[in-house]
Amino acid sequence: MGTSTPYPNGQVLISDALTVSQINDIIQTLTCGMIGINPPDPSQVRVDWQTQGQPYKNVGTDVCFIACTLKPNPYTQVRDVQLTQTGSGDDVVLSENWGYTRVWRIAWVFNGPNATDRARQVWSAMFMEYFTDQLSQYSLFPVPDMQEPLRVPFESNAQWWEEAHFEVEMYEAVTETINDGIATSVEISVEGNSGLLAEVTATSQE
Repeated sequence: MGTSTPYPNGQVLISDALTVSQINDIIQTLTCGMIGINPPDPSQVRVDWQTQGQPYKNVGTDVCFIACTLKPNPYTQVRDVQLTQTGSGDDVVLSENWGYTRVWRIAWVFNGPNATDRARQVWSAMFMEYFTDQLSQYSLFPVPDMQEPLRVPFESNAQWWEEAHFEVEMYEAVTETINDGIATSVEISVEGNSGLLAEVTATSQE
């Protein structure tokens, strides 16, 4: 995973930050495993709400909806920066490496007769080493202080139906690198006892 973005000045940003589509796929697949749906079935665990119409027609059928959204957090504003240089001579490449943390809000909505039980299964799975190891492979780390699932039955057509909600915050460790490319010029300063004598810009020839 990861993206590469070239800029007009020749720099290239390489980032391993998850896209919304990528984290949706990750959480969708893991959720299926958490509630015992093997192989994964996207009709039972769905991403957000469908584009048109009602979320689903049969409110008596077990369906789970997931939503992954970024949450503002001071951690995002703190970046560890390191400068590195590779190569030599005319092939020097300068890189600026960033490390920072993003916070995701992962929300599940369970509908159907087993909604509360399925929410509990996902909640319990968040404490299992197997699933936390799976998440760590994508640099995702659940915040351990999570609330238990909330049972919220709703009324439809004069009948009550089961629904349960569950939310978790996850930290994502992000690494980004800005490659400046091959250095094409270098500033040379000549100083004497009386101060700066001359400044020269040496430019490599193509």
